[in-house]
Amino acid sequence: KSDKKNSRRGEAEITEMCLDMQKNKRDGAKKQNRLAGEEKTKKQRAATSCPYLASSEAVSTLAMHSLARPSDIEDMANLGKASHACSYYASREALAAAEVVVLPYNTLLSPQARQSVGLSIKNALVVIDEAHNIPETLRNISSCMLSLPVAKAALSQLLLYTRKYSGRLAGRNVFYLGQIRRILSAMIKYLKRPPSAAANRNASEEPNNDDDNPTERKEMMAAVDLMFTLKLDNINLFAILRYLEKSRLAQKLLGFVNHATATTAAEGSQEEEAGNNTELMKKEKTEFLSKHVSAMSIVETFLDRLCGTSREGKIIVQWPSSAEEPSSSSSIGSIPHPTFRFVQIHSASQLDNVVNEAHAIVLAGGTLRPFTHVAAELFGDDMDVMSAASHAEGQLASNYDVVTLPPNDGSSSSKTLSSGSRSSSPPPPPPSSLVQITPRLTTFTCGHVIPSSNVLTACLSSGPTSKKLDFRHTSRSSGDMIDELGRAISNLCNVVPKGFVVFLPSYKYESQVFQRWRSTGLLSQIGKKKSVHREPKNSRDVEAALARYSDEASRTKSGALLFSVMGGKMSEGINFANELARCVLVAGLPFADITDPVLQEKMQSLDREHHRAAAGMGITGQAYYQNLCMRTVNQSVGRAIRHANDYAAIVLADFRYATDARIWRGLPQWLRRGRGVPKQEDVAFGKVMKEVRSFFFEK
Repeated sequence: KSDKKNSRRGEAEITEMCLDMQKNKRDGAKKQNRLAGEEKTKKQRAATSCPYLASSEAVSTLAMHSLARPSDIEDMANLGKASHACSYYASREALAAAEVVVLPYNTLLSPQARQSVGLSIKNALVVIDEAHNIPETLRNISSCMLSLPVAKAALSQLLLYTRKYSGRLAGRNVFYLGQIRRILSAMIKYLKRPPSAAANRNASEEPNNDDDNPTERKEMMAAVDLMFTLKLDNINLFAILRYLEKSRLAQKLLGFVNHATATTAAEGSQEEEAGNNTELMKKEKTEFLSKHVSAMSIVETFLDRLCGTSREGKIIVQWPSSAEEPSSSSSIGSIPHPTFRFVQIHSASQLDNVVNEAHAIVLAGGTLRPFTHVAAELFGDDMDVMSAASHAEGQLASNYDVVTLPPNDGSSSSKTLSSGSRSSSPPPPPPSSLVQITPRLTTFTCGHVIPSSNVLTACLSSGPTSKKLDFRHTSRSSGDMIDELGRAISNLCNVVPKGFVVFLPSYKYESQVFQRWRSTGLLSQIGKKKSVHREPKNSRDVEAALARYSDEASRTKSGALLFSVMGGKMSEGINFANELARCVLVAGLPFADITDPVLQEKMQSLDREHHRAAAGMGITGQAYYQNLCMRTVNQSVGRAIRHANDYAAIVLADFRYATDARIWRGLPQWLRRGRGVPKQEDVAFGKVMKEVRSFFFEK
């Protein structure tokens, strides 16, 4: 296959092909042993095994080469192609001798994933970059889904297995298999209910505000409530899980199904009913489940989650708009089939497996404050860490976020500039760093490497026609508001050199903006000043889109304008240095959907824990909600100014930045520079334009 075609494949598809070739190699070896003296052609051999695993010596040699000098993922891929050996398995083989290992969050945080690749972090120093992503990653690792097709496949496999081996099974095995059949049958029956019936049954159902899925239904409940609803409250799930683990039923069913499928293919016919069931399993597995993963293993994982406490997670039952015929063009975030989804609410205990095994953990990032937020998310059960984080945040608020100005009258006294006051005198640079050390937690905070003259922070509360810029959900979609934003951007294009990046609150709003500007001709006006680029929705297209924008921004005299989405693919991990982002405009505040039942449950959980905790410990649900928003804003702003000599103007377009002190304090210290909330006369469009023009004129 061509590299271009392979680059379009998803991770799951590539993994499936890899496992297929390895399985074919093993099967081919067995067949070759049976057919002694009969040689296979090179073409047949290539079709049944992976050419990059043909030589174990080549893989081992590549592993040693990777240890000779630091190699990133592209280096390893190129070495693998050159030596015709598998870079992935060479990397795994090199783990035992490696002193520094770089790996994704999921592999590090999951003990099962670490074990599968042979990675030990015993007494290791673990450094986690962009650590603000860890709570969400832990929740995703601990969450799981059980869809209707998977439940059907598991039940079908179990029925065939029981029918074939019923005469050989002990009474204890028959009992537990019957219990598992009962559980699966009850789940399938529940998921098959029409959405309207589900809505009428549970009055506590949360409405779905997604305009793309107006008829999708959701229910959220505790695991124990689900068991009562399914009338399975008299079943001991702990005993079922012990049986599944000891009997290895999931692996047995997978082997049984694969053998039955291979036998059917070889013999060409089977008993009609068994053949139909096998075909059903093949169909379900092809469409919804890897043939290398047992459907029963997914069921086992879901049952394990049901044994947790309601504090740890909840069950969400989702039905798509049409349970019978799922749409192939489902929108982002929709589900194609009725599904049970376990969502992790409390992730504080999920990091324990890393904390207990590693020597120390370094959480690094530019948006980790407030420390109390991170501590509540990751160490909520550790009172020593919570107390240390609260103390460190208090010290920062009084010694780091407050700038002391020199006196103007020559006296020895000084005056303090806090976040609630302003001074006409420019504040001095903030302290270079502040360290707080306790036995359980050490915090280190440092300022930005750039001088204050290299960044301009401007709050923009009104547009060129003096219309207030209000990007709250209720008003941001109006034509007048979108037009005012377009006029402001068009005017700024006149004074911003080279690259100009605009961050919008969501992909849906970005589409609305472009649709409106096309109809009014505003988009063509902007395009005459700078070439317009948009963040692609498909991750595979990001690299090409970024290359086109980078070329236009740095090569042409007029520069380029890039529209991105806060929390999107270009708001984190992308380096817009130098001419790629001389100005960053953030339109609005990306608050999460407050009607989301998972978010509501998380906020309520934090409120309960904050109420029970000692004074100053933990955070409230409302503080958590606002911190999520400001963290996304700060990540977007941080795409610009990537080194000490870089410079950029940061424009915060929304009246709330200049009227809400909590939002202003949520910005990083290097942007606020010790200043209080801007005055109203400083946030008018004319004043901001003058500041931006002067800023670039001096550069």
